[in-house]
Amino acid sequence: MQNKAVLFKQHARLLFIVLANFIASILHYVHNIMYFEHYPEPDWLAANVVDYFWFIMTFVGLYALLCLAKQRIKHAMWLLYLYAAMNMLSVLHYAVDSNNVMTTAMHVLIWLETVVAIWLIIFVAKTRLETSN
Repeated sequence: MQNKAVLFKQHARLLFIVLANFIASILHYVHNIMYFEHYPEPDWLAANVVDYFWFIMTFVGLYALLCLAKQRIKHAMWLLYLYAAMNMLSVLHYAVDSNNVMTTAMHVLIWLETVVAIWLIIFVAKTRLETSN
């Protein structure tokens, strides 16, 4: 069993990484909504659906932190994996065939969100291994 100082340090790092994911997602989603007609999106996708998805995704991340605070570690870890995977969906912009030319800002925001999501996945996986020893 780990001591409280180590757990606090892990939780503080995790909170920082989740906050980084939140900031990256809000930057990308706000930019996406502001310039929705310029982003490559499927024809069926509307701006309000993107809004709804962001709120659902953010709720998953917040609920994961609540589970962590209530010592429901297994639930928190799986929800954090889901939250990170939801953040990584932004790379699907590259899968859409579109005549829209993506700007540097679009690329930076998409990859920022993706990289911090990968960081979260790696941290959660590493933390899971450490807590199982």
